[in-house]
Amino acid sequence: LLVERLTYSRWDNIETAEELIKSFPIMEEVARRMGRIDNAVTSEEVQSDARLSGLVNSMLGKISTSRSGRTNIINIDVVSDDPREARAIAQHTAEVFAVVHEQRKSRQDRDTREFIERQLNRARSLLTEAERDLEQFRRSNSAPLLQDNVSDELTRLNDLKSELRGVDYQIDDLEVQYAQLRRRMEQSLSKPENERTRDWLKRMDSGAAQGTPTFEDTLNRFTSGLDWVNTETGKAIVYSSMSGQLMQLELRMRELEKYYNPGYPEIREVQDQINELLGVMEREIRSNLDLLQSKRQRLVTVIDSLQTVLKNVPAGMRVFSELTREVNLRTQQYEQLNEKYQEALIREADQEDEVTVVRPAMLNMTPINIDMFRTVSVGVVIGFFLGVILAFLFETFDTSIGTIEDVEDYLQVPVLGVIPHMELEDLVEDLLERFPQWESNPNLEASARLITHFAPKDPVAEAFRTLRTTLQFRLMSRNIKTIVATSAALQEGKTTTLVNLSISLAQDGKKVLLVGCNLRRPTIYRVFGIEQSPGVTDIVLGSMQWRESIKDFNDIIMGDLGMDTTLMTPGIDNLHIVTSGRVPPNPSEMLGSTQMKAFLEEAREEYDIVLVDAPPILPVTDAAILANRADAVLLAYRSGKVPRAALRRAKVQIEAVGGNVLGVVLNDLKSEIVGGADSQYYYGRYYGEGKRREDDLVGEESGKGGGPIRRMVKRLPGFGGK
Repeated sequence: LLVERLTYSRWDNIETAEELIKSFPIMEEVARRMGRIDNAVTSEEVQSDARLSGLVNSMLGKISTSRSGRTNIINIDVVSDDPREARAIAQHTAEVFAVVHEQRKSRQDRDTREFIERQLNRARSLLTEAERDLEQFRRSNSAPLLQDNVSDELTRLNDLKSELRGVDYQIDDLEVQYAQLRRRMEQSLSKPENERTRDWLKRMDSGAAQGTPTFEDTLNRFTSGLDWVNTETGKAIVYSSMSGQLMQLELRMRELEKYYNPGYPEIREVQDQINELLGVMEREIRSNLDLLQSKRQRLVTVIDSLQTVLKNVPAGMRVFSELTREVNLRTQQYEQLNEKYQEALIREADQEDEVTVVRPAMLNMTPINIDMFRTVSVGVVIGFFLGVILAFLFETFDTSIGTIEDVEDYLQVPVLGVIPHMELEDLVEDLLERFPQWESNPNLEASARLITHFAPKDPVAEAFRTLRTTLQFRLMSRNIKTIVATSAALQEGKTTTLVNLSISLAQDGKKVLLVGCNLRRPTIYRVFGIEQSPGVTDIVLGSMQWRESIKDFNDIIMGDLGMDTTLMTPGIDNLHIVTSGRVPPNPSEMLGSTQMKAFLEEAREEYDIVLVDAPPILPVTDAAILANRADAVLLAYRSGKVPRAALRRAKVQIEAVGGNVLGVVLNDLKSEIVGGADSQYYYGRYYGEGKRREDDLVGEESGKGGGPIRRMVKRLPGFGGK
């Protein structure tokens, strides 16, 4: 403890001094000296006031410290828009730190001198008592004559006992350190976060009720609780460089706790580092305690053996030897304490400053980074190269295909149609305005996809008619009547494309059969609002002939669509539908059966065109089976959704089973790809006059108005549906 009092100073650590220079209390005092904070305002009020604490933090953000080489010189750098402010902050920071260091050093020197003085008085009393005991023994007994061998053994015994006392002292000291360390670890590890948060809130709320703290009190609280990791005994045995590291972490923790609650991520990170370091220190102390315990056991064994040998020595001789040695020991302790006491007096009287301003802050009127042209030029060059790198990375990692030319070059097949993006919410809204009774229809969203039927003059419907025309010209010179529609992945719009294509062909007078062969997730029956069974499953199982399973115009009228909506567009009577039927446990086997093959062959002979809705080809094999049975395959692709490698794999898989890829339909293309507002404006102008009377009549009857023109205007960029 004496050595600890004489040698330890928390300010001797240069790294710790750097952190304290940048601490909130130091910068708060600097702000007071610069007149930015009134001296009547307490530290607690500064911390609780957002403006004042923000002022101090802004000053902290301008200051940085660095150690000059391996010296004890600390450089204080301040960066500010105002050169006078930079100089004032740097100068006042150095002065405040020097004053605070001197005050604490003086208090420490005084405390050390008072401690040694108390120890010296106690040592004087013990020495006087030991001399009195020896003198009384001499008066009451004739001085025994010790034989040389007996005297040596007694001296050795006394030395071993002294060594044992020293070991016991070290063990006691380490056990105290270990207990303090364990309490610190338990406080850190066992306290729940919500409890720490309540303590933090309590500290924040109770600041005003504790009186007016001085700057010294604030700094004391900022550095309190750190001395226990820096005892000389601890440093000699365990801590070494870990003590400085732990002090920096503790100081950082106290700084963060002033502004954030215990759940803040940086506080958690610092707490984890503290816990890890405390665990290392605990293992070191435990290891040294075990070593000292072993040493003590050996000393006890040797002392017991010596006492057994010397038990026949006369008691007076042993007492005389112990008293003589006690006097010598107390004399030596008193002389050492007296020497240290004189040194402490000299240190207390010595007023030499340990912190000196080596180089005062100078007024620098030349701003840094003044070459604006060079800075901007470097920024432009770096920005250019970063832009090139980012563009290269985006192009490398973007595996989708976004243009018609890319698809045709990549797959070596033509693009038969481009379907613009459909706003499903707008379609549903239009249907509800025109047919309010549909609000309770469970298949409303599915049926709204029939845009060629409900909005035949919409640009999207025109895109499906363009697909129909292109497909008819392709089929004109070929004997192709059975077409399977599939895609590489889910939700690429193949079913929507197929049902609208079938209606377009029916409106053109073609006799069309639409077959729902997606036996895993059937959708066609929901789109047309008809019964799911009977269907393909019943045909394959032989429970019903395929002609008896057909849903025609009458079934659609009797379904969810109703007569009015079914009759609003001519041509749907040319469309026949075979739904999927019940979902079977073995779809692939059913689609590959001879019954399915016979059904497709017979339907091919009776209809102008047979359109087959199949599942995606990559996840399941159903589409590959159907591709082998059909004349051609129509591949749907949603731009930007599926990687190009998956699209090519789908084409390869179709061709591997003998399928013929007729072409690709690009779905869900945005306006910037398909023509944008100009195309939609063209369709609106082209069809607007012919539709205006009908819209007026509908508006007069329903009182709501609306129609395709309103829909087209809503889709124009910038109108946002208003």
